[in-house]
Amino acid sequence: MEGAGCVRHIWITIRSKEEWYLRRILLRMYWDGEEEPSVEAPIGDFFGIGHGLTRNYVSAPLQMSPQDGKGFNCWWPMPYGEGARIEAWNQGEVEVEAFYYYVDYEEWEERQPGMGRFHATWHKENPTEGVPEEGMGNREWLFNGTNPDGAGNYVILEAEGRGHYVGCNVNIHNLRETEEFNWYGEGDDMIFITARGSPASWGRAQRTTTG
Repeated sequence: MEGAGCVRHIWITIRSKEEWYLRRILLRMYWDGEEEPSVEAPIGDFFGIGHGLTRNYVSAPLQMSPQDGKGFNCWWPMPYGEGARIEAWNQGEVEVEAFYYYVDYEEWEERQPGMGRFHATWHKENPTEGVPEEGMGNREWLFNGTNPDGAGNYVILEAEGRGHYVGCNVNIHNLRETEEFNWYGEGDDMIFITARGSPASWGRAQRTTTG
């Protein structure tokens, strides 16, 4: 797209014989002629479900439906001032059989001042950092312990400057094999603002090893 405008809706459905195609098709979005993408994420994760899965669900900004979540919808508003480019890259080993899409966008006469740019990125840690369970009971290992400074936490976002954080999509695969109660242990969110030295939202760091 050229000039100023705003993406209002994206719809995609895909047919592929590759098992993990939702992790191997990469979605990239560029605003205002930038060289590095503001959005870079596997297409399944971008639309709200991880692990290369599809599921029927509906939310305000994202949706997968119908037919077990095979149709993807995004309603995040994505303004731009000097053009936009959206790309899909197949990084898998099998050619995609079908890739259908709509991108609904508005064309504006001029760029709107004060509007931010939509960003989304994807990260993976496998396995995540954890605490050895030797010498501790199962409940103690799962639920006890504190972490006031965030040491060893999985970093979801580290950013500087003006912006508006709208959320994240976290998916966890528990790699621990045990007959004990085996909570996956995603922990609590901790937010540090402007190098204050303490989190704005206090949380408890769980002692689980997850991936």
